[in-house]
Amino acid sequence: MKKNIIIIGMGQGLSMGIAEHFGKEGFHVGMMSRSAEKLADFQAQLAEKGISSEFVAADVADTAQMIEAIHTLQSKMGTIDVLQYNAVDYRMNPLMSETADTLTTGFRISVANALAATQTLLPDLKSVKGAVLLTGGGSGNHPNPNMASISLGKAGIRNLAVQLNEVLKSEGVYVGTLTIGGWIQPESETHSPKILAEKFWELYQNRDQVELIY
Repeated sequence: MKKNIIIIGMGQGLSMGIAEHFGKEGFHVGMMSRSAEKLADFQAQLAEKGISSEFVAADVADTAQMIEAIHTLQSKMGTIDVLQYNAVDYRMNPLMSETADTLTTGFRISVANALAATQTLLPDLKSVKGAVLLTGGGSGNHPNPNMASISLGKAGIRNLAVQLNEVLKSEGVYVGTLTIGGWIQPESETHSPKILAEKFWELYQNRDQVELIY
């Protein structure tokens, strides 16, 4: 029986690389982002490679909407083995242009809803000794005031990964983050989606470190 992975924050680059890699390893792929049109296109691309998938459109900034979408994917797919949280408040706004409200919304997208998604899927993940894979970034360790919300979000996701790993390891659930220290480009010799997807697979297979810096 196929295993199931849900990717929250599905996009053409890194997320598609992860979907393709896990799909080729026999996973059924569930996808979530705001655009149903784009998700349908991703589904078609995966189908061309022989990878089965499901999708639900939802605004990840809305916690209740995200949770409802997770439940819909569960009803379509069955038990979820892996959660891959790739959503981030991707705004290149300088620090001093941010407000308490914009940063709060950014934190919800980048960090808080990663926790909410994990909590929602925890019964499934515990039952299969599954995994949570979080997308980190170098700006979390090396903050850039020209991309303030992203930097704060990636610092938060690293912190969340460490905490979740500690809390859930006794339940048999692995939590790890890939801290990506370079620009993701399709033709990159070091940071292409294909190479980074292999790193996520490495985390998932080995399950022995909470953070892989690459």
